[in-house]
Amino acid sequence: MISRRTVLGAGAGAVALTGLRTTAGFAGSGLPWSQLRSHLQGQLVLPTDPGYQTAKQLDLQQFDVVHPQAVAYCAGSADVALSLKFAQDNCLPFAIRSGGHSGGGYSTSTGLVIDVSRLNSISVGQNKVTVGTGVQGVDAISALSPRGLAIPGGYCPTVAVGGYYQGGGLGLLTRAAGVGSDRITAAKVVLADGRTVTASATQNRDLYWAVRGGGGGNFGVVTSYDITPAAISQVGLVNLVWDWSKAADMLDGYARWSVDAPRTIGGGAFLQLPEAAPGAPGIPMAFLASTGTTAELNSEVARLIALTGAPVQQTPAAVLPYQDVMLSFYRCAADNITGCHRADTTPGGQLTRPVFGLQRSRMFNRLPSKSVWENAAALFETLRVPGQAHIMEVLPLGGAVKDLRRTDTAFVHRDALFTVNFLTDIETAAAADPAGRAAGQQFVDDGFDIVDPQSAGETYQNFIDPELADWRQSYYAENFPRLALTKLKYDPHGAFSFAQSVL
Repeated sequence: MISRRTVLGAGAGAVALTGLRTTAGFAGSGLPWSQLRSHLQGQLVLPTDPGYQTAKQLDLQQFDVVHPQAVAYCAGSADVALSLKFAQDNCLPFAIRSGGHSGGGYSTSTGLVIDVSRLNSISVGQNKVTVGTGVQGVDAISALSPRGLAIPGGYCPTVAVGGYYQGGGLGLLTRAAGVGSDRITAAKVVLADGRTVTASATQNRDLYWAVRGGGGGNFGVVTSYDITPAAISQVGLVNLVWDWSKAADMLDGYARWSVDAPRTIGGGAFLQLPEAAPGAPGIPMAFLASTGTTAELNSEVARLIALTGAPVQQTPAAVLPYQDVMLSFYRCAADNITGCHRADTTPGGQLTRPVFGLQRSRMFNRLPSKSVWENAAALFETLRVPGQAHIMEVLPLGGAVKDLRRTDTAFVHRDALFTVNFLTDIETAAAADPAGRAAGQQFVDDGFDIVDPQSAGETYQNFIDPELADWRQSYYAENFPRLALTKLKYDPHGAFSFAQSVL
């Protein structure tokens, strides 16, 4: 909660709003919403307005219990500055939202939600792509793939670049192109005092360091990024599936394979239980995605099989357009980009929101004993609850990630081999009753407890985990003291505050 008022400075992007200051508390009575609405270029949505029920939503329905007093859809940096001023002048809690995928629900608030999802322009220049902070992953792919370009993105089509890049950014291109934030050359940031500044290698260099891995919503509101794209048009892909009896062998072999894998090959290994009802079968599988040659991919597949044992299913290496590969991961039709958006926010969108979801994870910088993988596979035989999906992911780092040192940017996990994640997903309200939620929580907690002792004790900050007591060390390790100093400089009164915010 904001405990101190601030006054906008006179720098670039500062905006004076006569008459907006009030002494009303954050309960909402007497707040001059009409005045804020009249000054915004974008849209202000109040609980009495049509569309409020959608406007307040995050990606996970479990956070629908939070009822913001208003949602400000910003049309530009000036709107962001106005909204920040209004919230601080009125001692009103606020949150910043670009895509609404915070696993801790940190992109909503009981006060004002400052939504930057409509800052979604994409401009391609000479070796530079400028993207608004609200650009969704699927739209970046659609705009850039025809040009043979890509910017790193994750495995969910509606995650926006705003929070994704501030937390680092892992995905299919991690080993080949580095974490997403490594490719940022500049960011436009609206600070708590209303100034809009540029963070780059030549301007506000400490802020530039911090927004590349320091986590979203900590230092200011990023409104756009300049990003160096990767030249990628085609991706080779191989899928492999094993019998469940080989689950631990597959995980152990994949982990050992990943240590020496070429940077051109990414992918992941997974234990999937799409339906956790008793007796339902689990699926151990892995995929290798290559930006290199087909010969190299086939050679690495053979090496992986030698370490894991023969799969029961294996697709031949297929070389596909990058866009088609990503749309297949998104489970969207290759000829229907529009459908790969939320049905309730985009005309023609076909995606629905999960009712309930949880995730817990740990990074590894050395290989664990095989007993870790055996215990992880055994976990899937417990907590069998109909209507839930249980998933374990082993996602590789290494490659280009290691080109930088741990302290070169705020993203500290440079020596990680892979991250191991446990996920619960519930799609129906009936399955998300208290007992179902408790079982889902138990699954991710037990998975975390299995891998934690032999892990590096670090967690990818975009896989935000409200259960982490040591989150400062887990997310930022030795970089946290420098992040704290940067926070004091750019947000001295702690306006940007949430349960796991820096200071």
